Amino acid sequence: MTDKPFLISNDALQDPTQLRQRMTEHGYVFLKGVAPKDDLLNLRRDILALCADAGWLDPSRDLMDGIWGGIGPYTEGNPEYMAVYRHVIHLDSFKALPEHPALTGIMRHLTGDPLLVHRRKIGRMTFPQNTKQTIQAHQDWYYIRGTTETYTMWMPLGDCSMELGGLAVLNGSHKAGFIDHRRLPEVNVAYALESDQWPQAEGVEWHASDFELGDVLIFHSYTIHRALPNRTENLLRLSIDNRYQREGSDIEPGSLGTHYDL
Repeated sequence: MTDKPFLISNDALQDPTQLRQRMTEHGYVFLKGVAPKDDLLNLRRDILALCADAGWLDPSRDLMDGIWGGIGPYTEGNPEYMAVYRHVIHLDSFKALPEHPALTGIMRHLTGDPLLVHRRKIGRMTFPQNTKQTIQAHQDWYYIRGTTETYTMWMPLGDCSMELGGLAVLNGSHKAGFIDHRRLPEVNVAYALESDQWPQAEGVEWHASDFELGDVLIFHSYTIHRALPNRTENLLRLSIDNRYQREGSDIEPGSLGTHYDL
């Protein structure tokens, strides 16, 4: 599976109409360097401190490098992972970042005013050498419901090469609408879309790129996307994804609570 690079949409940042047209055409917009870097690094430091306390990191290495110490690997759903994650989602830095004006300003271009930021904010700590648990292709609407005009903003908390594992999106796949998901019992994310379910049309192809600190990927709730596996030897990948919609439109009650109600 060969991914083409993301289409960069920074040129449309000052033109909400053009930015919405990019989203309508591709199902995503990729923006370089728009997220507040100091806030990202502060959150990275806070999360890695929790990982270090849990014994996940190599204590001989610099904390901010996120060097795995060999315990695990753990993933979402494992008791060891959830014990740390319970603290992550209550960090002040974690809760505040999605509300930063640099990010909400961009999202208002897509949703209009007034903007609603989902309270169910999600973070991920992705271990190396755990590729079997990589999140498979899916549409976010399967999990979040509510209005289809909900958008996810995904960003890594640091530079993120494709080897470290970012996100890939199926360009234009949102135009096919919602597709029933299948149960995949071998991975912790229980439902996904398999390759025979992906829409087949001209221009519907996988896009992915390296991320630098401050880059963000925003996509529609129907856009098919998947995680890339963390193929590094010893690096922990940290990322967050948050969801936005126009206030007053339909919302599932679960989006009003914390992730896993932790």
